[in-house]
Amino acid sequence: GRESRYTISDMYNICSDRLLTDEDIKHFTKKELRIVRNQIYAKHGYIFKSKDLQEYFSQFDWYSPTSRDVARQLTKTETANVSFIKARE
Repeated sequence: GRESRYTISDMYNICSDRLLTDEDIKHFTKKELRIVRNQIYAKHGYIFKSKDLQEYFSQFDWYSPTSRDVARQLTKTETANVSFIKARE
């Protein structure tokens, strides 16, 4: 059947629910992977230093920038996914 491709917004929940596989992210460009990875931080209210990420995430209702340090708020799964994506970016 047709290969189901996740969108960046699909990844919002997937990155928190389970560990990613190469299959999940292989179709994203490096630029998109950067957004997928940073979306994990954005979800926890991370205040981005880079302008492009600030602008990208500010378009979403769910994004509420509250902290410059959210590392401790990430789940084990999210932390593992951040590393997984970073290695492929």
